[in-house]
Parts: sequence; C-alpha cells; structure tokens
Amino acid sequence: MSATTSVASAAITGRRGRPGLALLLGLLGIPGVTLAWDLPLGGYWIGLPLAVAAIVVGAGARGASPRRAWAAIALGALEILFTVSWLMVALLG
Repeated sequence: MSATTSVASAAITGRRGRPGLALLLGLLGIPGVTLAWDLPLGGYWIGLPLAVAAIVVGAGARGASPRRAWAAIALGALEILFTVSWLMVALLG
C-alpha cells in the first residue's frame, strides 16, 4: 500500500477525522448565511462554502467523534436549506 493510498483510505474511513474543525466550519457558516446578505452575493460566497466544507469534513470525521461530526453535518445542511429558501423568496417575491 503506497502512502497516497493510505492517506486516501484514512480520509475515507475517518480515522484522521477532525470533528472539531467540522463543527467550527458549521458554526462559522451561521453568520455567513444570515448576516452576510448585505455584502454582494453574501450568503453565496461566504455561507455556502463553509456549509459544504462542514458537511464534507464532518462526513470524514464520523468515526472520530460521531456527535460533533453529526452536529456539523446538520448545521451545514440547515445552512444550505436556509440559503435555498432565501433564494426562492428572492426569486418568487
């Protein structure tokens, strides 16, 4: 097994997961999707990338600390739903 393969398998299985980082990204995404709307494309270039990163890192960290990882995934999903709902309101209203 090469070094690249072992790093990739560790990332997939979550042995080196970072649930604290995932939760931090999820928490930082909250103001990104709520308070940043006054900026040009605020929620789209601040909140959405943080939400997606929280989901990705949280999915990789489920084996290390399941509670923090699932909290980060849930926060990221809620942030994406919040952004999509505001987009629908803006387009339809």
